[in-house]
Amino acid sequence: MSGGVGFRLPWTVREAVGIFPSAERMVLVHLCAADDALAMWAVAESRTVEAEGRDLSDPKVLASCVRAELLRAGWEKLPLGLALPHEEAEITERALPVLLAGEELREALLWSLHAEGTADAERDICLCGTPLVGTVPQRYWAAWVDAERIRTYFSAFSAAGLGLHRMTVCPPNGGALADAVETAREPRMPWESAAETDDLLPAIYAGLLLRTDSPVHLYWTGEKPLLGRMRAHAAALIAVLATAVFLGCAAADAAAYLVERTARDQAVEELTLRSSERARMEEFYALRTDLAERERLLSAFLSESLPVRALLVHLGTAAVDGVRLTGIHADAQNVRIEGVASDYAALSALIGALEEDAFFSAEVTLEYAEQEKTVDGTLEQIRFVLHSRW
Repeated sequence: MSGGVGFRLPWTVREAVGIFPSAERMVLVHLCAADDALAMWAVAESRTVEAEGRDLSDPKVLASCVRAELLRAGWEKLPLGLALPHEEAEITERALPVLLAGEELREALLWSLHAEGTADAERDICLCGTPLVGTVPQRYWAAWVDAERIRTYFSAFSAAGLGLHRMTVCPPNGGALADAVETAREPRMPWESAAETDDLLPAIYAGLLLRTDSPVHLYWTGEKPLLGRMRAHAAALIAVLATAVFLGCAAADAAAYLVERTARDQAVEELTLRSSERARMEEFYALRTDLAERERLLSAFLSESLPVRALLVHLGTAAVDGVRLTGIHADAQNVRIEGVASDYAALSALIGALEEDAFFSAEVTLEYAEQEKTVDGTLEQIRFVLHSRW
């Protein structure tokens, strides 16, 4: 083990420990800052532990080694940040049309990977990323690891009694935190080797992520984000939501259908009633029109044939028992009367009555008279035709 010289600060400080394991060694840095939001973080002490044949990529082995070193340094109660080596992650760069941050950036990068087929949409992954300064269009560096692998690290550290709060993969030169990393590591100690310096950067980066103002797209926490929980059960959630939406739409459609059917039935009923009423109205108007036409014709006939009306009146006053008139034919001067009589006496009485009426200007003459017989020869009524002038 090799380490730098530690120092103590005379005021209240905020503290954190950053950890970076590689295949050869494990680097831990103790970072401190004055209890002031504007205070700069600085490396108070660093420790390097050689792997010595131990597999530091095994979360349980790493947690055990970290715990032992923290106990030796007296840092076991401090919050921890862990930066995984690049070998543990899949790394890429992506261009996005706008500058994003926070969960929006994380989700935009995730959907970009899914859309391009770089990451399987069914795969549950944890992704962190950061914008690359000075790129047009804006490009982002991103690293992702299987979510189960991340959960294994948090579980192992928790089982060891350690407070692992942040995990990440350090972007080149510290990405957006490059200036903070450089400020925190100064001054460089003369005994630091190049390898230790290279491994120190991601350890410092991990420790700085414990600051309260660290952007959430730079790290992962032990709490599974809501989106991650939803994605883990995406199929079931989608099925439930789809079913709920379907049932809701079906219920809405059914209700709408019933309302429309009721409205339709009412409309049909109203139309039926209206059709019936219309038929009756049309029948009424037809009858009224026919009646009006008949009244018009009768009125015209009566207005233009007043003598005929007088003729009918006079024939009515000359009525004789046993005589029934069957036809009247008249023109401007002549009148022809047809009828049947029960016997010749009745016919003679009719002729006498007409001749006594001064309405007729000439005598009434018998043009035709014939007594009808039955099949057995029995005599019946007399059919006659009379003529006169008026």
